[in-house]
Amino acid sequence: MKKNWFITFAVLFVSFTLSAWNVPDETLRYSVRFKWGLIDANAGVATLSTVNNPADGTFTATLSGKSVDLLGHYYAATDTMVGTIMSADFRPVYNQRITGESGEFDIETITYDHSGQSSEGEIVKRLPDGKVVRSRVSHYAGGLTLDLLAVFYYIRQIPYEQMTPGETVTVNIFAGTSPEILSVTYNGRVTRPVRGREVPAFDISLTFSARSGSQSPDDMEIWISDDATRVPVQINGSLKIGHIECSLLGEEADAL
Repeated sequence: MKKNWFITFAVLFVSFTLSAWNVPDETLRYSVRFKWGLIDANAGVATLSTVNNPADGTFTATLSGKSVDLLGHYYAATDTMVGTIMSADFRPVYNQRITGESGEFDIETITYDHSGQSSEGEIVKRLPDGKVVRSRVSHYAGGLTLDLLAVFYYIRQIPYEQMTPGETVTVNIFAGTSPEILSVTYNGRVTRPVRGREVPAFDISLTFSARSGSQSPDDMEIWISDDATRVPVQINGSLKIGHIECSLLGEEADAL
């Protein structure tokens, strides 16, 4: 599954007893740095906004940010991903990704069918004027399957305090190509520097692999605040070329 830093960010399990954490209305901002060899450069700011929809038991997540290509060269692009997700179990309902590069824009949508035992998603790619470039239906795996936005919330409600370091859980993940398996390993409690302060956090590692068993190079390490907010305070990810580091900014960071 091809991922730039934007997808990798948005970039995470079999059932545990769920914690008391509920999805909040919030806006989180992260600084993003790209590193490759001698390159160590600011790649912009990623913003993730969350709004609950109590009437239908869903919430809407919007992730936007500036992209950097895999060779370390910057281009004028704004990616936006918007998803509708079930509040109860984090199943994705609808996902739309708008990608722009050098004045070229396209929109890809995935509509998930949760009727009965169905595990198919209708994937449509179109231009801003509505012209359909590609349309297909894809099988995205059985059982609980997350998408790239739902993962960000699902990992926050895992009760890490009930786990032992080295314990790993897995979940299906789908981003429009073929289903993959995401393994989440709990590494233990640590402290992490956030805007000049040491913040208690859960340290977890994420590993993507194809259902055939081959592993993707896009591994991640995430530190989630060890408090009621369960906010990811830092996200480090490996790309096919280079490395990204995302750090929490703003009032949310100051409140920890």
